[in-house]
Amino acid sequence: MSTTQLSSLQIHRRPQKVYVAEVMFVVMLFAGFLIPWGIWFWFHFSPNVVLSSAHIGQFVSASKGNGATNVETTKGTVAIDGTLSALRGSELVVQTSTKTGTELCVAGNRQSCVALSSPWSGPMRPVPGTEHATNFFAHGISSRNLTLWQMAGFLVTFATLIAASVEMVENHPELKRDRG
Repeated sequence: MSTTQLSSLQIHRRPQKVYVAEVMFVVMLFAGFLIPWGIWFWFHFSPNVVLSSAHIGQFVSASKGNGATNVETTKGTVAIDGTLSALRGSELVVQTSTKTGTELCVAGNRQSCVALSSPWSGPMRPVPGTEHATNFFAHGISSRNLTLWQMAGFLVTFATLIAASVEMVENHPELKRDRG
C-alpha cells in the first residue's frame, strides 16, 4: 500500500476535549445522579432508630426567649428549637436517632420530638440492639441535604450531557443539520 492509500484509510480520531466531555458526563452521572438516588432510597427505606436516650424528668413549663424555647423539667432546663406540646407532669427524654439527631421528646411519643438548640452534654444510655443501625445524621445526611444533592446533581449532570453533546456535534460534521 502506498502512503496516499494509507492516509485515505486513516481513522478519524476525536479531539481530546470530546473524550473529556464524555468522561465528565459519566462521572457526573454516577456522582451527581445515581449515588444520591441510591442513598435517598437507603435513607427513606431505613427506619429511624433511637440509638441512645436519657430521662430528664417531668415537664413543668416552657417559655420563649432569645430565639429558643426553654423547657423546664423537674431535673433542669433544656433549650429547644421550636415549640413543645406536653401535659404538665409528662415524662421527657432526650434521645439521639439515626435520621434526626438529638431531640427532646415526650416519652413514648415520637411525633412530639423537637430538635435541641445546642448539643446535649448530659449522659445518655445506648439502646441495646442498635449497634448496626446506619447513623445518617452523624454523617450529615438528612432529607433536606439529600434533596439539595439530588437537585444540584441533576442540573450538573444535565449540563455535562449538553456539553458532551455539543462537543460531539462540533467534531462530527455528519451530525450537523443543514439549515439552508
